[in-house]
Amino acid sequence: MNSDGQHPPETHSPTTPPPVHPPVPPVPPRAAAQRRRGPRPVPPGREYHEVLTTDKRQIWRGIAALVLLMGGMLVFAFAFTIIGFAIDAATGRGNIFAGEFEITPVNQAAGLLGLALLMPWSMLIQRWLYGVKGASLHSVLSLFRPEVFGRSLLVILPIWVVYMTVFTFLSPYEQTDWLYSDLVLMFAVVMLVTPLQSAGEEYGFRGLAFRVAASWGRGPRAALILGVVVSSLLFMVAHIAFDPWLNLYYFVFGATLALISWRTGGLELAVVIHAVNNTVAFLLVLATHTDLAEGMDRSAGVGSPVMLLPCVILVVITAVVWFRTRHSEPPRTASEPFPETA
Repeated sequence: MNSDGQHPPETHSPTTPPPVHPPVPPVPPRAAAQRRRGPRPVPPGREYHEVLTTDKRQIWRGIAALVLLMGGMLVFAFAFTIIGFAIDAATGRGNIFAGEFEITPVNQAAGLLGLALLMPWSMLIQRWLYGVKGASLHSVLSLFRPEVFGRSLLVILPIWVVYMTVFTFLSPYEQTDWLYSDLVLMFAVVMLVTPLQSAGEEYGFRGLAFRVAASWGRGPRAALILGVVVSSLLFMVAHIAFDPWLNLYYFVFGATLALISWRTGGLELAVVIHAVNNTVAFLLVLATHTDLAEGMDRSAGVGSPVMLLPCVILVVITAVVWFRTRHSEPPRTASEPFPETA
């Protein structure tokens, strides 16, 4: 203690080292401390078909995705159809296992529901193999745009009713007797399940297959051509038609809807066209008491040049969409990546 009554400041002799404190570990950044969970952000500034495009073409991954898509379609359709036939056999409506075949509301609904599963299945494949959230299949906004769907339906529905009515008279099928109960039940199936079946095929072919094949292209033009051709060929093959006119129709149907999806930045218009086409066709079958089995015949010789009529209509609609979007580029994904899902 000095003369002021205070302790002198603490000093260290030259031979005594100062006290050593343990080092404080650096705090790692949040991004490095936590492992990323959930899907990666949708790439910004991409057109609809380019969402899966990266610096590497990932051909084998794409082939795996397409095999899973086509395999899932076969498994779902076959499994649900068998379930439908089993229900029919249990209720005495034709035993397919004994060689009896009859199209009923039950097995028709089952087959359509199997194809409707392509919607979640395509989303799952994209999420699993490419890490991109399945909702991005809806559109470049990663959501289903009701305003686009609604406007499209108001335009397409009357056009398709007129076209399908004319087509039915140009290419009539044999009529048969329908039970009243079957007509009522089939009407419910057509209105409720057919749009889901059509949407499932659109998400599978104009969604996943279109994007996967486009990701193999070097440059925007090559990507678009590959996406349109490969997805349309797969769509044609999936219908297992042995008639050249039918195969031409299925290819044109797939190619035009792929181009429409590209120009509009989503699947809404393609879903409307596909759903209205199938729904109106089935409703005309019911209204005219047509033999549904004959209408589903895709063997060689059943087609004719009359199939050029729907091809021309599809090309005209695609041209109209292209003309209306001529002053603007196809919509792109947001300029900033979407926030990650925790």
